Amino acid sequence: MSFLQQDFHIINAIATKNLKIKLRNRQTYLYSFGFPLLFTILFYFIFKPITVTISGITVFDMAVSGMLIYTASFGTINAATSLTIEKECLTLTRLDTTPVGRARIFIGTLLSESVFLIVQLVLMFTISYGIFGAQWYEKNLNLLLLGFFIVFIFGLSTLGIGIIISANAKSASAAVGLSMMYVMPILFLSGSIIPFESPIVYLCPPFWINQLYQQVVILGDDLWSDTLRFNSSNIFQAEFSSLPLWGSFIIILGILLATTLIGIKLFQKKTLNQ
Repeated sequence: MSFLQQDFHIINAIATKNLKIKLRNRQTYLYSFGFPLLFTILFYFIFKPITVTISGITVFDMAVSGMLIYTASFGTINAATSLTIEKECLTLTRLDTTPVGRARIFIGTLLSESVFLIVQLVLMFTISYGIFGAQWYEKNLNLLLLGFFIVFIFGLSTLGIGIIISANAKSASAAVGLSMMYVMPILFLSGSIIPFESPIVYLCPPFWINQLYQQVVILGDDLWSDTLRFNSSNIFQAEFSSLPLWGSFIIILGILLATTLIGIKLFQKKTLNQ
C-alpha cells in the first residue's frame, strides 16, 4: 500500500469513527437538526403571510437565509465537541506514539464535519424550498445551488472557531457551552436572524454571508458585477456600497483560512504535551 493510499485509509477511518460517534449521540439530533427545523417551522407560520414586495417575496423567504446560516453555525459546536472528546479519551496521546500523526486527525475531523454539514444543509434546503415553498429569484436552480455552496463555505469557516474552543475546553460539555456562548450572540449581532441597523453587524461573519445569500439568491444581484448593499433592516431599500459583491465571499474565505490555521496552532500548543 502506497503512502497516499495509507493516508487516505487512515483519514477515512477517523472520519467514519467521528460520524458514528456523532450519530449515536442524541444531542446531535437536537442541536444540529431539531433547533433549526423548529425555528424554520415557527418562522413559516408566523412570517409566510407577510409580504414585503409587490413581487410576492415574504418575510419568511428572507428569513430562510438566516435559518441556513444558523444551521451551518453548528459546525462550531460539532468541531469543538469532536476534538475535545479526543482530548478527554486521551486519543491524541496514544496517536502521538503512532505514525498516524495529528495532521490526519485534523483532516479526518474536517472531513467528517463537512459530510455532516452537507446532510444538514440538504435537509434544510429541502424543507425550506421543497416543502415550505420559499421563493428565490426567478426559480433559477443554479442560483439555489450557488446559495448552497455559499452557506457550505460559511459552515466550513465555523469549524476553525470550534478548533480554537476545543483547545481551551476541559470537557465536551464545556465545549458545547463555550460554543453556544459564541454562536448565539454572533448570530443575533450580525442581523441574520432579526435584521437591525448598526455598524456592529460588519464585525460579525454571518452578516457577510447572509447579505451575499440574500442579494444573489433572493434578489438576483450579479455576483461579479454588482456591489454589496449597505446594512439595512430593509434590504430592498438599501443603497449599494463600493465593495464588490464577491468581496464578501473573499472575506468569508479569509475567515475560514485564518481561524483554521490559528485553531490548529493553538490546539497543538495546548495539547502537544498532554
